[in-house]
Amino acid sequence: MAAITLISAGAPQSGIVTCMEVYSGDTGARFEPSYMTSPEIQRLMEGDGAKPDILVGTAAHMAAYGVAGLLDGSSLVRVGDVEAGVVVRVGADFPDISSREAVRESILKAERILYNDAISGQYIEKMIVSLGIADQIGDRTERLPSAARLMERIGKGQGKEIGFGQIPAIRRLAEHGVVVVGPLPEALGNTTSYVAGAIDPQASRVIKGFLGFIETPRGRSILDTAGIV
Repeated sequence: MAAITLISAGAPQSGIVTCMEVYSGDTGARFEPSYMTSPEIQRLMEGDGAKPDILVGTAAHMAAYGVAGLLDGSSLVRVGDVEAGVVVRVGADFPDISSREAVRESILKAERILYNDAISGQYIEKMIVSLGIADQIGDRTERLPSAARLMERIGKGQGKEIGFGQIPAIRRLAEHGVVVVGPLPEALGNTTSYVAGAIDPQASRVIKGFLGFIETPRGRSILDTAGIV
């Protein structure tokens, strides 16, 4: 049986990995997964290179790929929603994020503000602008290319630093010495929806079976446990 190639955005990675492991155990299917930021996935899908058998990305991007004929839009299944949150290194004081104004003040008091270049980072950049403090913190802002690089940097940091990322990714990368402070308050909250789909309308039974597994109660339980709800 040929291996199924799968590319996923980073935020739902932990849940998708466990789904692959369980599905492999049940069916003998083999996977060759890789993980990219949403901008990297967009460049891949719009380029001429080889495409995966299965793609997991933001609902908005996946719908656009379907309209453009870059994947089988009829195959899309819901993976779940992911919340943005605040992250600090283990042992650091937790900033106050209880309200919009509290987040604003915590950012202003921070020595460094860190986020990534992916979907969550794009939202945080807009949030900072909406809070009216972009000019005040510009020289203290640090952006990393991926969630993994971001968590590694935060874990090795010093002083009063505040980071932002998607909560499942923070938990998955806790080995870098980072901890979730909590989700953004409702007034600033950001939720990103993810879906999965097959590239080829004539995808194999095994590929379609995995997409179906994501929607089963067992698949949903795995994703819920990973914080992808």
